[in-house]
Amino acid sequence: MFLGILIVWLVTAGVVPFLSNSILGSSQVRAPIFYLDGPHEDGGAYHKLYVEEIPADEEVYFFDGHRVVFKTEDLDVDSFYSIKLKGIVWLKTNNSGSTIQARFIKLRNNNNEQTICDVSSPITINSDDFEKYEFSCLSDGEIDLSPYNRIGLELRGNGNETIDYQISVGKEYGEGYSRVEVIPQ
Repeated sequence: MFLGILIVWLVTAGVVPFLSNSILGSSQVRAPIFYLDGPHEDGGAYHKLYVEEIPADEEVYFFDGHRVVFKTEDLDVDSFYSIKLKGIVWLKTNNSGSTIQARFIKLRNNNNEQTICDVSSPITINSDDFEKYEFSCLSDGEIDLSPYNRIGLELRGNGNETIDYQISVGKEYGEGYSRVEVIPQ
């Protein structure tokens, strides 16, 4: 019996210092980047935002008075920290000087939408060749989500239906693809 207690004591004495060691370190978490995807067969206003670069070089068209929405898949999270949402999009129009409005939205399963933040100034498109446009806005604190919610980028033309816009997706312009960046605040 004494031998058994001695063995348990020796094993415990050797394990306790091992268990008391701690590992210190740091990690860097990268916020997601979502890439705009091209036209879909359903012909609706909704397109996809993907976490991987889109290989197909396509163009998405929409007209003044109408909108286009790029949305993620289900995020599978319960909340999102306070963030800055930044859109970087290559756009062109058939009517230089036309404007569009941008906003970032939260979408539920049934596509019920709630604004996360509005871009304060309209975006003026000045070319019939693709040019890069950047815009951003801040969320009003933490974003309450359910696992089936998505986030999206909505672009809406501000004029009449004779003006059309084109968004380039899946083409690398040297400064990246059309995308939405999520930046922690």
